[in-house]
Amino acid sequence: MPLGDIPMPKIPIPEVHFHGKTEIILGRDWRSVYVEEEEALPEDRPALFGYACVVRGDYGYVTEPDEDGDGWRVVEGEIGEGETPEEFIARAAHEQIGATISQTLLLGYLDCEATSYNEQYETHFRSLRPLYVAVASEVGPIPDGAGYHRRRYPMNQFQNELRVRYPTIHQHFMKGLGRYMILERTGKLDS
Repeated sequence: MPLGDIPMPKIPIPEVHFHGKTEIILGRDWRSVYVEEEEALPEDRPALFGYACVVRGDYGYVTEPDEDGDGWRVVEGEIGEGETPEEFIARAAHEQIGATISQTLLLGYLDCEATSYNEQYETHFRSLRPLYVAVASEVGPIPDGAGYHRRRYPMNQFQNELRVRYPTIHQHFMKGLGRYMILERTGKLDS
């Protein structure tokens, strides 16, 4: 079979604009730019959605909703009103994976802007989507009725899963996982 006959999945492709920034399109509703930041999130925009790679030792954990079935993903979801991104990660990691989070490492954030297709927010509304590595002190059973199941992968397979699921932002997760592995190997993670 010639290579041209193989059906290719529709993957969002970053668009490089004249100003040299890589724009990441998040569906029809949001466009964004990744900002690397390890210290703190800006306070002038709300964090509405978050992502966290949950890790413990040499393993990474992925989750999938029971009814969804569209593939393995990191802990992700909408950040509740009045909830900090770190509180969201602790809550969502427990609900989706059964993990108790002892430390979070901020990798950076997607600086998002609502498009004219966004029915929930005005056009040009700005928000954040922070990316974290969440270090689990323990991983127990997923709470009953949570509606999720999980899988544990060795770090190399975990990174492959991230490449497949997040083609436009996986490189930021990889950099953060590299940072985690160095801190973990040198004993510099908070105990």
